[in-house]
Parts: sequence; structure tokens; C-alpha cells
Amino acid sequence: MNTRDTPDVLFSHGIVVVLAVVPLVLAKRMLKSGADGIDWRLKPDFWIFLGIFVGVLEAVALMVVMVVATDVPWWVRVGGLIIGFAVPALATFTARRAILAEPLRELGGSEFVLVKGLRSPQGGGEDSVKITGDSLRLSVRTAAGRPADRASTKDIQLRDITGVGVRPSRPEDGSWAPLADGRGASLPSGDVVEIRTRTDTQLLPADPELAELIRARAALHGAEPARIEDWA
Repeated sequence: MNTRDTPDVLFSHGIVVVLAVVPLVLAKRMLKSGADGIDWRLKPDFWIFLGIFVGVLEAVALMVVMVVATDVPWWVRVGGLIIGFAVPALATFTARRAILAEPLRELGGSEFVLVKGLRSPQGGGEDSVKITGDSLRLSVRTAAGRPADRASTKDIQLRDITGVGVRPSRPEDGSWAPLADGRGASLPSGDVVEIRTRTDTQLLPADPELAELIRARAALHGAEPARIEDWA
């Protein structure tokens, strides 16, 4: 093989890998994100995958154009790929970062889907609460000792919430969430968000700001839930 052809060969092989692997990975992730039936435009965490997908398509389109122009050197092709990919990917990343910038109180009164992490001894970000337009979905996997095989979930309808507040955790609180394998998750020290519905009370080990988000989102579906200082 002519050593001068090596960059072109590597470039061609790299394109094959991109075309074969990246679209499959992105498609799997996008299908998983769309399984809940929520409009993708309301899901900032989904935007970055769409940006990457569009970036790959644009990069390949530019590559095809430059391959037709056979006298274009390999480094120009690489530059075109980078530019074609980076523009949509960076645009969606910047948009997501801007809309999810702290504080998030203003987003509470919108229909945007938000995912907020919950504190747990294990960490890792697998314990979270997803705030959609009409409900909360708790997902807990790592909050007790060792991680469970799968996440345990619980849905709370926003229209059923009667009160939201923040208070310190107490020794008598006990388990705040059951894991899929039957174990209970104990509350870590610090503030907890308390959510009262018509039928039960749910505690969440989360930052106080989450209470404001939930209160504002619940207000879209009826009366704003009472604050903790209003409770007896």
C-alpha cells in the first residue's frame, strides 16, 4: 500500500464505522426516549441525541460531496466532517443547557419534562424523579446498600397532590421507597421533600428547589398545593 494512501484508507474505514455503529446506538436511545409517548420537543434531555443524529447525517452529506471532488485532501474531508457534526450537536447542547440552567422555578409552570436526581448513599444518578406535564415518576434502584437488578417506579398524578413542603429527615421516617427486590430505602440525612396526596405521603431525598418545581407544575392542573408552613 502506498503510504500516501494511508490517511484516505483510515478516513474511509472511519466513515464505515460511523455509518454502521452511531446510527444504531442513537436509534436505540431515541426509541427508548420516545416510549412514553411524550412530544420530544418537551424533553430537553432528548435534544442532544437528536442533535448528534442530525450532525451525523450532515457530516456524511458533506463527506459525500467532498468525495465526489476527488482532489480534496483527506484533512479537508476530516474538517468538513467535524464542522458538519459539530454545528447541530453544539446547537442542541447549548439550547438544553440554557433551558435547564438554574434556577428552574420558571420551568415548573411549563410542560417541559424535567428529570431531577435524588440523594442516595450509592450515588450514580440512577435514583430520580421525572416531572412530566401531568405526573411524577419516581425511579429508585441504588438507594439501599447494593443496587437492585432493576429500578422500582411509582407514579404520582399531579392533580392528586394536596401539599408539598421541605423539612429535615427524621429518625422515625423509616423507608421512603421500596426497591424491586423487596428491600426498603432509608432516608439519608439532610432535607427531604414531602409530597402529600389524597391517599398517602411520599418523601423524597432532594434539594428544596424540587418542592417549588412540583408545586408550580401541579398548579397547572388545579389549585396550587399547600406549602409546608400551611400544614398543622
